[in-house]
Amino acid sequence: MKVLPDDTFTILTPDSLPIVLQRLSAKVEPTKMFRVSKKHAPYQGTISEQGFQITRIIHYRNSFLPVIRGRFEAQVHQTVVHIQMSLHPFVMTFLGFWFLCWYGAVVPITLAGAMPSQMIAIFLGMPIAMLIVFWIAFWTEANRSRSELTQIIQGQA
Repeated sequence: MKVLPDDTFTILTPDSLPIVLQRLSAKVEPTKMFRVSKKHAPYQGTISEQGFQITRIIHYRNSFLPVIRGRFEAQVHQTVVHIQMSLHPFVMTFLGFWFLCWYGAVVPITLAGAMPSQMIAIFLGMPIAMLIVFWIAFWTEANRSRSELTQIIQGQA
C-alpha cells in the first residue's frame, strides 16, 4: 500500500510504437478550458513520439484527479510505456500549505493549554481524517486510469 499520492508502473505491449501512438491518439483529445458536449474522448492532453501528458476528462470537480505522464521506449519486438501518475503540483502545494497553517496554529494553542482537553484529539486528528479521504479519492481515480490505460495501450479497448 502506497501512502503518497504517486504511482509509477510499466505497460508492455508486443505492438510497435506507431500502433501504440494511434491507439492512444484515438482516446486523447487536446485540452479545452470548457466542454459543452458530453461526446468526447476519455482523456485530454498532449501526445508525442517521446511520451504524453494526459488527464481523464470528468464532468465533476475532483482536485485529486491524477496527472498522467508517460514515456515510450521502443524495443525490437515490443513497446514499453513507463507511466507516472501524481497529483497536480498546485494541489500538493496547497495541501502542504494547509497542513502547515493548521498545525502551525493548533499545536501552539494546545501546548499553551488554551484548548480544552476533550477538543485536542479532534483538532489534531481532523487533518489526518481529511488526508485519508483525499488519499482514497486519488487512488480510486489512479486505479481506474491505470486499468483504462492498460486496455488502451494493449489494444483491448
